[in-house]
Amino acid sequence: MPTKEQWKNAYATIGEMVLLYTALDHQLNHIIIEVMYLSTSPMLETIVATLDPRQKIEILKSRAAHLRQPNWKKAVKAHADQLERVAKIRNAVCHTPLVPNKKGDGFEFAPQAATKLLKSMTVRSKDDYSITRLTLDDVQEAKTLAIKALGSGEDILANFAMLRSALEEKAGA
Repeated sequence: MPTKEQWKNAYATIGEMVLLYTALDHQLNHIIIEVMYLSTSPMLETIVATLDPRQKIEILKSRAAHLRQPNWKKAVKAHADQLERVAKIRNAVCHTPLVPNKKGDGFEFAPQAATKLLKSMTVRSKDDYSITRLTLDDVQEAKTLAIKALGSGEDILANFAMLRSALEEKAGA
């Protein structure tokens, strides 16, 4: 049975994952504004923030297809992929109960809803099946990916900020 300290550390890991995802979502709002060349407005970020993160990721992927610069296109598509992977883990962490694993030395996220349970089940024969559960190690990997995504998001923002300033300078000349 896990100790009180292990529970505390597990919940701290979950909290870090949620905070990282929140930072990524906030950054994604700014990326969407830049990638879509939306004109600045006092309430623009607030409006973009009302979109579902899945919609924002789809917008980003769709817009990436229209970028001419191959390096930028690749970076934007890779960032969208990272965001999807982090979002999947974040959603599982936030909507699935944390339980001690069968060994009793760690934790896993055990889906309770029938649809989630059936999605995570692998059936080899009528007597041989297994349930794939998310572990805290998976969450740690997602945290690492989220930190990497925050860095790549800053690079994307910097590139598009340079582009915007160059376009504004060209329009003013």
